[in-house]
Amino acid sequence: MKKPVLVVTIADKNNLVYAKMMINSLRKFHDWPVVLVTDEKDPKQLPKDVILEDLELYKADLMFFYRSTPIICEKYLKEYELVIKLDADQIITGDLSYVLKTTDYDVATVINWNRVDPAQYGLVQGWGILPIEYFNCGFVAMRSEKFVHHWGVICKSPQFDRMQYKEQDLLNILCYYGNYNIRCLDHGDGLAKYTAWHGLIAKGEWLKAKMVGNDIVIPKAADNFPKIDTLLKVIHWAGGNSGAKMNYRTAFSEEVIKRLDYLVSDSK
Repeated sequence: MKKPVLVVTIADKNNLVYAKMMINSLRKFHDWPVVLVTDEKDPKQLPKDVILEDLELYKADLMFFYRSTPIICEKYLKEYELVIKLDADQIITGDLSYVLKTTDYDVATVINWNRVDPAQYGLVQGWGILPIEYFNCGFVAMRSEKFVHHWGVICKSPQFDRMQYKEQDLLNILCYYGNYNIRCLDHGDGLAKYTAWHGLIAKGEWLKAKMVGNDIVIPKAADNFPKIDTLLKVIHWAGGNSGAKMNYRTAFSEEVIKRLDYLVSDSK
């Protein structure tokens, strides 16, 4: 019988500080096992209570970082019902139990688009998939061994080299044109009365965020983005290694900063 859930993240020495923040924040809500793929060898630098994989084992593949999700996660799906891949440059800001309890999907995804990134990076789209429909690979919840195997195979195909965003482009192609059950977590679930954002879609709205109890909420906006008060479950930076990465003090109100200070801390 398979175990219920595993989280996977990847961080080399230069990005380990972000992974620590992400894992600390995840631990405030869940005691799920975490696999950390890293080249850091110093135990003092590593987060506690993680399963370590040696990044050096994969570095012979020069494109590993661009197809790492299916490579790493496929083997763990043989042991776990659900494998969640989280980019290291994220802060978990809310309970993710919905992702575990909801089982009607092969893969659950999040939206890539937001209202600020296109000015710097342009619109990400292709193959008839609009920017607002295009999925980001920073948060991928996987239940189907078949899907992840398929994803891994095409990530080693000649077409992979022609893709601008590599595994992320191929994730979108499989989600929209493959014969799989896909759930977009950012679209909400009316039956479950679940409305939340899980990453980049909220990026342009961070300054509006407010505390409602212990929840971080993006309030209903006059321009209907969002249409209703929406829980912020994950903050995702993305966008390379800019000096602003994970510096939430420049992006949120004081009350939210106080909450984030606690979430990324080592305290329990």
